[in-house]
Amino acid sequence: MTNDSPVFKSDSHLSAIVHWSHHRNGRAHCLVRLYRLSDQVTAVASEIRSNSDSYGIADDMAGVAMQALELAQEHLNVEPRNITWIAHHGNFSYYDAFDPDTFTAIPLTWDGYRYQDRLEDHRLLTENQVHELLGGCILEPVPATLAHLGWPN
Repeated sequence: MTNDSPVFKSDSHLSAIVHWSHHRNGRAHCLVRLYRLSDQVTAVASEIRSNSDSYGIADDMAGVAMQALELAQEHLNVEPRNITWIAHHGNFSYYDAFDPDTFTAIPLTWDGYRYQDRLEDHRLLTENQVHELLGGCILEPVPATLAHLGWPN
């Protein structure tokens, strides 16, 4: 994997800070957690406040996914089409954020070489829907996951 970030592995998932070149010509990073359910993987990309507001994940999920795919293939040996992508925002996303967690399904398409994203296909998910997509696993709070990775909060 080209990311040199540590990877945290638990019984239910693996986590890492993923760095990529944002399509707006800047460096970006986010927390990615991968949950395997048989031949499917659910990827939760969490916006974290240390990333510049100018290079957010919702504006470049295809870029996030391309870099996170390396992590998924290295550790989980999954096909690109078998990954469900979720964008996650909350009070950990921005210094002035106080909103509850929000989850957005990002149905990326794989053309054989790269992911493609259509903003009009994004849709909000309930916490119950996310819980189902994670196979009943509990999504660990972002600050706790960042601490496991040695990343400043």
